[in-house]
Amino acid sequence: MTTRKYRSFASPLQTYVLCIATLCVICPSVRAGTATLEREKSLRTQKFFCHTGYDPRQCEQHIAKLKAVLLQYPAPSPKHWTWIIVRSEDWQPLVQTLHLPRQSPAFTALTQRETFLEDALFFSQPMRTDELVMLFRTPVAQLLSVAVSHELGHAICHNGDEAAANRVAEQLRNGKQPDCFNIGTKPLDPIDELILHNELSGFPHFH
Repeated sequence: MTTRKYRSFASPLQTYVLCIATLCVICPSVRAGTATLEREKSLRTQKFFCHTGYDPRQCEQHIAKLKAVLLQYPAPSPKHWTWIIVRSEDWQPLVQTLHLPRQSPAFTALTQRETFLEDALFFSQPMRTDELVMLFRTPVAQLLSVAVSHELGHAICHNGDEAAANRVAEQLRNGKQPDCFNIGTKPLDPIDELILHNELSGFPHFH
């Protein structure tokens, strides 16, 4: 009699425990799926261009690679952002005109909500790629991720400080949500932003 009651009670209990265990497995998957959808949704609000002179097929390949990198990070990219890829042969004249560091393969104009990327980040190029590997101290395959996550650090937190952008970039690459509240703040220089805007206003690019 006791055994029968135990068996009749054990079956619902096992079913209940099984349901709880199943829910525990499903819930993280649901959250991960939701986060992915949010990132994909934010990506649809962004624009992607290549500097004039690009082969259209190569441009499409670079843009696809850039989008894949952006979707890897846990935080959605800023909405209504523009990404522009520039050929390496055009990169040096551009950064020299803007009085930016020659070694840098990427920069962001926060007020204009634009990020510029050198195409040496997308595929190996003699000398320039070796220079970037030494500069970032990272393998060739990770150059694009390191550069993009750094620029996202500026964009997500709307912060001009390089050290702060590095900290946020590391958080993103480690799969963590960016913490913009404990990185300190460096206000944008309105004069520098105005000069940058004027210099970039006539910069040609195509999708």
